[in-house]
Amino acid sequence: MKIALALALVVACGKGGDDKQLVDVKRDDLVLGVEVFGELEAVDSTDVKPPPLSDTWDFKIASLAPEGQDVKLGDPVIAFDASAQIRALEDMRNAAEAAQKALEKKRDDASLTRRDDELKVAEAEAALRKAKLKADAPPDLVAPVEQKQVMLDAESAQLGLDSAKQHAESSKKSDDQEIQRLAEKATYAKGRLTELEQNIARMQVKAPRAGTIVYPTNWQGEKHKVGDSVWRMENVIQIVGLGKMIGAGQVDEVDIARVAEKQAVTIRLDALPDVQLHGTVESIAKTVGTKSRNDPSKIVKLKIALDAAKVPLRPGMRFRGQIETSKLPAVVQVPAEAVFVTGDGPVAYRETGGKLERVPLVLGQRTASAIEVKSGLAPGDRVSRVDPEATW
Repeated sequence: MKIALALALVVACGKGGDDKQLVDVKRDDLVLGVEVFGELEAVDSTDVKPPPLSDTWDFKIASLAPEGQDVKLGDPVIAFDASAQIRALEDMRNAAEAAQKALEKKRDDASLTRRDDELKVAEAEAALRKAKLKADAPPDLVAPVEQKQVMLDAESAQLGLDSAKQHAESSKKSDDQEIQRLAEKATYAKGRLTELEQNIARMQVKAPRAGTIVYPTNWQGEKHKVGDSVWRMENVIQIVGLGKMIGAGQVDEVDIARVAEKQAVTIRLDALPDVQLHGTVESIAKTVGTKSRNDPSKIVKLKIALDAAKVPLRPGMRFRGQIETSKLPAVVQVPAEAVFVTGDGPVAYRETGGKLERVPLVLGQRTASAIEVKSGLAPGDRVSRVDPEATW
């Protein structure tokens, strides 16, 4: 095995490196950092939620304005399914009509009862006057027995009048209470009817400001679509101004101790890989969370203040980059892809005299793209990006 490996190495090292596969060893500052990933958010943003209806907690999306569309104040942006409110409106309209009819009937009945009670009181008053006239006759003109009967009749007439008045008063009080109850019921029904009509109109949500439509992701990392059910406090869309963006980033929990506010950040956008953006760490969350519902990896969220960009940016653009945590000045470094791990330790294949020779390395700090070389290589050396032993 050792003989075969030695022969392969001799053959490999005897072949010159292809210039396209060679990279330079250089002396430069090595920027150490922490990987950060996330997406852009608009600084100037307004959340649009379902309308705050008193008796509705869940809403179903019937239509959405297209993402990226520019809207003006008052433009329709979301429509929610109003079928439940329409059914409730029909039921309440029937209830309001029934309540109004019951109120009108009770008022008519009470009016008839008042007239009937007034007639009975008038009859009782007439009977009392008649009885009093008899009772007021001179005693010498009326026999004692008859006088006694006349007095009893007057007392009976008085009791009849008192009873008629008491019944009329009691009946009026009862009718007034019932009319008040029915009036309150009719008023409530009318108010509820108006409220439902307004609620149906509010199910068509209009833009509270001018801006651009953006679909934010929910806690599951998904954007809302037509047919989805949403909670009354859930953010369905955002209307944003595109003038300034901020980075909503995440770093692994194990790296957070190396991150601090004001550290420099460099990121690249997935949608614009050739564009490099710069900024600084603006704030760091004090709690630890998970990447997503399906990925329990622990992360810490942070905000990145971005410098002005010369390219159009939109919220939701995904990015990946590095937070600068420290810098090693003027160190010898080699691209990470030119270092290979062997059983004897890390090595590189240096071009010497048109051939590749295997060089053992002592390495220091590293980044995703470059590694500090403490010994084994010098600035100006050229090394292979391809392991020649593995290619033969």
